[in-house]
Amino acid sequence: MRNFLIISDLSYLQSINESSIVYGGNVYAGTVTTTTTSPGYATAGAGAVAIGETTYTNTQSKTNVKNLGSLDYSRADATATAYAKTGNQTASSRSSSTSISLDLTNR
Repeated sequence: MRNFLIISDLSYLQSINESSIVYGGNVYAGTVTTTTTSPGYATAGAGAVAIGETTYTNTQSKTNVKNLGSLDYSRADATATAYAKTGNQTASSRSSSTSISLDLTNR
């Protein structure tokens, strides 16, 4: 069984002829990046969050692992950007991380 609430049941509410949107509250922008390398592997991660009326986020991660004969090369890069705006309040955040591993062996 469904119960419905009828607005007229709330006697303290009044009708209005016009309204306007009011933006308020807080804005928030946060970023995080992490990279790890070791001979033979690389990991990269990035995250971004933005809260506000107008928001923008961007994350990028890239890894590269190479064996160049007697040299093992690993690199990880991560970047994150976040921006938020509400009214005249703005928040922004940027994070980046890079890890490089070089392992030279006598083969």
